Amino acid sequence: MPSFKSWAAAMLMAAASLAAISPSQAADAKPWSLGLSAGYSYDNNVNVSALDVKAGKGDTIANFGLDAGYKLVDEKSSKLSVSYDFSQSLHTTLSNFDIQSHELGMSGTTDWGHTTLGLSYSFYHLLLAGRSFLDMQVVNPSISGFVAPHFYLRASYFYYRNSFYTYVARDASHHEPHMTLFYFFNGAKSYLSLDAQYQIENTTGAEYDYKGYAFTASVQQPLDLGFTTVKFKAGYTYLRRNYDNITPSIGVKRYENRSTVQASAEVPLTSRLAFTVEDRYMDRNSNLLSTKYKENVIDGTLRYNF
Repeated sequence: MPSFKSWAAAMLMAAASLAAISPSQAADAKPWSLGLSAGYSYDNNVNVSALDVKAGKGDTIANFGLDAGYKLVDEKSSKLSVSYDFSQSLHTTLSNFDIQSHELGMSGTTDWGHTTLGLSYSFYHLLLAGRSFLDMQVVNPSISGFVAPHFYLRASYFYYRNSFYTYVARDASHHEPHMTLFYFFNGAKSYLSLDAQYQIENTTGAEYDYKGYAFTASVQQPLDLGFTTVKFKAGYTYLRRNYDNITPSIGVKRYENRSTVQASAEVPLTSRLAFTVEDRYMDRNSNLLSTKYKENVIDGTLRYNF
């Protein structure tokens, strides 16, 4: 899975899924959506994990984003929409790590009895330091529904096809079944979730083939401060990867495990403007030295929805 977008794409997909399943979500009258964001972050160990490359030092980063969507079908039992997302990171000193991302997507859902069937497709084009870096295609079928009062289950499958412009040995097909259980409470304003996934990646270069798994536990809880309500989220993810073949540089099969803790708070400033602060800490352990490090990213972002 490509490094730069691995956590970002995961967060975007999770946000889209929760927006679709939350029983308190109100339908938006307009067929289009448009959002702009700008933020500033500090990363104490800048890296591109898809290439097993790290700077070994920190940097401050300006981040900009734009996302747009249009509902082609917006009926009670069926939805179909198209979207475009743009993001750009600009490092203060480590400009070789600047990432620009373009995503085109289409997603649809339809009700089938008491369940919802979903299918989405996304195409990503990423640039690293201003040069074409990676094309990624993602197909995601899913089935979801309430299995008991307050309990919502979503089974999904992700297929990634990664094509690198220079690092062709890392070209890969990636298979990733997911199972996520949500427990909604507090009038569906809050939830607890447990997610399990299995990963199989087959690459052009045999040393990069691996199988792995990951578990995530997360919570969302609104915090009433009197003058405003803050949306608080927190989660923990454990990931394990076992590589199928010997890595020549170390003479043995590679392994990797990651523990990631993240927390965020979204503060509404107006009906359309919000500020989000997030802290993410990752401990990445491996018998390949270049992939063994700790990283902490603190980010603040302003977002305006039109």
